[in-house]
Amino acid sequence: MNKRVKRRWCLALIAVCCSVFLPAGSASAHAGLEGSEPKPSSWLATSPTEVVLYFDEPVGVVFARIQILDQDGNEVFETRPTRDADDHTTVRANIDKLGDGTWVVVWRIASADSHPVQGSFAFSIGSSPSDVTNILNNDAVQRHGLNNLFNIIRFVMFAGILTLLGGVATVMFGAQKSPSIRTRMSLWGAWTFAIVASIQALFAYGPHASGVKVYNVTDLSLLSDTMTTTFGQATLIRIALLLGFSLLLMTIESRGKRPWRLIAVGTSVAIAVTFSTVGHPSGESLVALSLTLDVVHLLAVSLWIGALFLITIDRKFWLRSTQSMLWFSRTAGYSIAVIAVTGIAQALLLMDGLQDVFVLEYGQKLLVKVLLVLVLVAIGALSRSTLRRSGPAKLHQSVLVESLVALMVVGITALIVALPPREQASNAPIQFSLKQSGLIADITVTPARVGAAEIHVSIDSLVGSFAQMTSVSGRMSLPSKSIPTGPVELERSSPNHYTAVVNFPFSGLWNIEFVVKPDPSRTVLFTTEVKVGE
Repeated sequence: MNKRVKRRWCLALIAVCCSVFLPAGSASAHAGLEGSEPKPSSWLATSPTEVVLYFDEPVGVVFARIQILDQDGNEVFETRPTRDADDHTTVRANIDKLGDGTWVVVWRIASADSHPVQGSFAFSIGSSPSDVTNILNNDAVQRHGLNNLFNIIRFVMFAGILTLLGGVATVMFGAQKSPSIRTRMSLWGAWTFAIVASIQALFAYGPHASGVKVYNVTDLSLLSDTMTTTFGQATLIRIALLLGFSLLLMTIESRGKRPWRLIAVGTSVAIAVTFSTVGHPSGESLVALSLTLDVVHLLAVSLWIGALFLITIDRKFWLRSTQSMLWFSRTAGYSIAVIAVTGIAQALLLMDGLQDVFVLEYGQKLLVKVLLVLVLVAIGALSRSTLRRSGPAKLHQSVLVESLVALMVVGITALIVALPPREQASNAPIQFSLKQSGLIADITVTPARVGAAEIHVSIDSLVGSFAQMTSVSGRMSLPSKSIPTGPVELERSSPNHYTAVVNFPFSGLWNIEFVVKPDPSRTVLFTTEVKVGE
């Protein structure tokens, strides 16, 4: 490998790394709950008449739902919320009258990028709250609905589209003679995977977005609602484009003619756009820029990985032509550079720094994907060297290995696109109980993140009758930032229930203490640690 080639591949490797490890600016990506009425962990004297949710970006409500669960986790009410006409970030729903006790609100909506998100919070009515921590925790397990099935559909669709677009480009520009029967059948196979998966996605989106646990392929009840969403409309356009693309496959012998090539390129770009309009770019503040970057990124991946899939399937045909493989080698090198540049730009738009890259599921999967891409680039560099030194006949094994790694990259991508690329703003409360000297303190911190928060403390007796506390006071500190102990001003809102509004200026593990005097002669100290996020 000469110095120029080595330099090009080294720059590509560095650029791919930078696309992940450079810091980035703020983005919206997936909707996050900024506030609600009633407030999480609030105590109300009477039942609210409606639930209002405030999000940090416009949301869709076609498949949205709001459930009210009782303290045992049983559903007592469910409704489809509406969106304010003049503010698409606000969702509200009228609810039935509720009795005294603790109630859990479970909500599910669609983000601007069409991906469903779900959350929950609790509030109490009257003076007899219940511990619903387990119900709130169970929400995290149930929130994804048919997510696994949708990931599989997305993977098949991505693999089919990449092979179709990249394969047609390879035949159009790289083939030195008429494509073989196997190459033609491979393109038709990729087309079939792409269109069948797109149709399946059209039927599965409704159950997926609604959060149902069982999906019946013959159930068409949600299809009409799906067609009113951006996802449904973009998918329907993709299906129409793929049907039109079949005419290009039928007339592939005309691939050298200018009209055929213009139509092929234009249709490929349009198909790529249908993915970007229902992905992370659609939720960005710089929508046009983000969509453009994403479309170029997808097309570049097609020219590299999609073409690689086609060559691997029909190695007997493609590895007999040195000129064809040299064309692919050059195209792959340029594509990697484009992928790196667009990846860097997208990272700058999507991510908000790297402080949570090892914590968030998105960051963890992204790191795995980047490592696989680096492995793929390294194998490609060795294959390029072998091609120049010994010809394409020696690449039968290496292209197979490259395709297997590339298939894993596509699989990881199918998982990543549905994950939020940054930590979502959340009003989810932290609830816990402390027992000490015959007393139990139920404590709630909402939200446990930097900024203003509410602390609720409810004191009860573990044994015997219980009288009103003589006094309750609080204090908190942050040792990691050398913030000394300061007072927490508690106000009694009902018998033995106290509330405080505090401000967390920094994230970290805060020490919080409550000094309780059941009577003038006895003092009980409750101590705990609360993890406060950004």
